[in-house]
Amino acid sequence: MDSRACACVKSELDLFNVNPVQLSTEDRSFTEIFPVASLSDKTPIEFYVSGSGEHYLDLAHTLLHLQVKIKKRHGTILGAPDQVAPINYLLNTLFSECSVTLNDKQVSSQANYSYRCIFDALLSPRAVQESMLTSGLFYKGAASKHESVELAIMGAII
Repeated sequence: MDSRACACVKSELDLFNVNPVQLSTEDRSFTEIFPVASLSDKTPIEFYVSGSGEHYLDLAHTLLHLQVKIKKRHGTILGAPDQVAPINYLLNTLFSECSVTLNDKQVSSQANYSYRCIFDALLSPRAVQESMLTSGLFYKGAASKHESVELAIMGAII
């Protein structure tokens, strides 16, 4: 630790001073949390995360791991001749609503969540659309190609 540094909380934008030592986080760990109820087509996916007064939950580093499977309308498995593809920006448009409740108080609610996400992506600068948003499977397409299964991504047809 630099002798000129002082203890403080996080400050990512303090670029011109000696870096202070961040003491608000000593250690981190990941905990696997499963949905409260079993999953079905029409029920919400709910998680209950209990906290304690001595641990901090960093929502900015929360991960959601999903395994999705595309099936036909009646639940039958797709065959080789079936041409299907997920919609653009799959994870962010997969859910219709997303809400966060802390201490039994709703702090965030996004009705029409999928529409909000797609509008945010479409209104983002082109550089962001072509870099960061591609990690979420966002690829801006042409209006005449929405029914096409083949996607041209970086010059390659997949």
